[in-house]
Amino acid sequence: VTYTRASDSVLCVPLMIDASVFCDYFSRKSWQYENVAKALAYLFKVPEGAAKGVDPGFFRQMQELDRQVMAAAEGRKKDASSDVRSVKFKENKPEHDIVTEWAIPNNLGIVCAGLSCVDMQLISATGGDGGEAIEKFAGEKSMAGGSVSMACKNLARLCHVDPLDDVYMQVTPPVVSSIVPLCKAGFDDTGNKLIGLLEATASSCRNVDTKFVKNARNRDPEARTGLAVLPIYQDGRRGCFFDAGSNTKFSASEMVEMMEDVKKNSPDNSYGAFLFGYPHLLPEMQGEALAHVFSKARSMMEDGGILVLDLNGVPDTPNRSSDIKSDAVLGPALSHVDILHMNEDEVVSLTGVKLTGDEINDKTALSGAAKMFLQCGVAVVAITRGKKGCFIKCNNEERFSSSKMLPMMWIDEEIEVEASLLPEDTEINSNGAGDSFTCGLLIAAMIRHTGLCVPVETSASPMKTLTKNPSFESDAGSISSSSSPKKLTPYSLYMRENYVALKQQSSDDQKTIFSRCHEMWEAEPEENKQLYERRCREEIEKQEALIVADISSPLSKSPKKSNTELGRNLHLANQPMNLETAAQFASLIAAHHINTSTRDLTHLNINRIREQSSVSSHGLEEI
Repeated sequence: VTYTRASDSVLCVPLMIDASVFCDYFSRKSWQYENVAKALAYLFKVPEGAAKGVDPGFFRQMQELDRQVMAAAEGRKKDASSDVRSVKFKENKPEHDIVTEWAIPNNLGIVCAGLSCVDMQLISATGGDGGEAIEKFAGEKSMAGGSVSMACKNLARLCHVDPLDDVYMQVTPPVVSSIVPLCKAGFDDTGNKLIGLLEATASSCRNVDTKFVKNARNRDPEARTGLAVLPIYQDGRRGCFFDAGSNTKFSASEMVEMMEDVKKNSPDNSYGAFLFGYPHLLPEMQGEALAHVFSKARSMMEDGGILVLDLNGVPDTPNRSSDIKSDAVLGPALSHVDILHMNEDEVVSLTGVKLTGDEINDKTALSGAAKMFLQCGVAVVAITRGKKGCFIKCNNEERFSSSKMLPMMWIDEEIEVEASLLPEDTEINSNGAGDSFTCGLLIAAMIRHTGLCVPVETSASPMKTLTKNPSFESDAGSISSSSSPKKLTPYSLYMRENYVALKQQSSDDQKTIFSRCHEMWEAEPEENKQLYERRCREEIEKQEALIVADISSPLSKSPKKSNTELGRNLHLANQPMNLETAAQFASLIAAHHINTSTRDLTHLNINRIREQSSVSSHGLEEI
């Protein structure tokens, strides 16, 4: 205040208001400190610091302010339809708690690290055949790209309920309480746009923290932010012209320094997963350097967390060695990886496996290729196959025991799941499809059943708030189950376990499903039927041993009960998704991402997605 133009009178008050308003504006735009200082030089008698040398004339200073305000606005231009909604907090406490069946225990956050850039998408482009003709496109749309940005976008919008009203809204309860991007961004216009776009991904849940990326910019002020030009062709394919910028110099020591900054300056947050993407495009974070990053990440995660590696930019190397451990980019790091994602082409490039198009032969080939990575210490290998769905293979009990947060029921599992079907006339943008699948699979691995049985809403409603820290500790005096469960029989248990496969084989025709299941049951040996009878008795005995508490619907008009009043089902509490359901869940997350009508939604209610992916509300199809 001492140095303001009106420091000796009450007129300094509006100048202080000016300073507050403009600082807030430039902060939201992630504008450079030096430019902000120049813009606000008019507030002071003698410009100092980064504003030193600015023309002291008031007229010139106002011109500078106008120039910086307009430049900042251009640096983060958006269509009117995608404006970020302002968030207002009601002073009174919410009337009711929201309860959910599935949530991440202890509100653990996720760190997203690796390559990031700005994607300049050329919408509905023609061509793509490599010819020299002039091609057309229907407008350009920029979005945050690369592994870090795509992960933030897909994770940040996942919420437990629909957003509250736009007029006077609250922060929507997120599935992931805190998402921290760690990537290379410069002070250039592309860097400002990147940070602004990262922050915009959290417009519903306000759960993306970019301060660590901003802090890192000061350590390398000359950094040049990556930029990708992506023609999105009319058939859904995409091309890519990529300028990596300073990603080529992004070192493991820089990443570790950023991670230590996170650990030191976010004491109120705990993190349960570290997702790293695109090491083949980050030459300074490969081999032993990548292994060092993962080792540090493991130490900062709660219970070691879940370490995820998402591949992109894998070069096509013919006649490569079949020994994955000797791979210069991935080899030394693979033993640290809990979930490894790659697409079908990348599997071929890395392993030399031959895919012929024959369904049975290709499944055998993919299983063998995945086994090569399991033998290197990877716990879960997920291979996406575009329209053909995905293939997932898991390691043994010994490997899973070293990663406490992975679902134990995934041990030794191997599944193949078809892609989620979209209507024929759906406009598709496949940019980031693999990233969205990886995020969906990670969430499926992290969330657990809360033990509460809650019907999924069929329509949007302004539900209130989520209990901040859902605890999944079972309480013997507080248990619940469905008020009218269906009677379990050996045959219904058998059908539950075979329903998903039958559903796919029968194109979802219910009559065919039941007919084929009956034929299969009749063909089962007697000893198998006796096994199901024993399992059925055991499950019924478990249910009868539970103390059943009636649960009022959270959607009813009667007064709500708290989570502890509702009670929990001991048999369900802390149960993870089975692998087949997890794969369906991840496929649906990816489908919402590539579908242009849902791609840019700022919120995605996972309760509905989980209901669609589950074979029942408890992870099995309701028969």
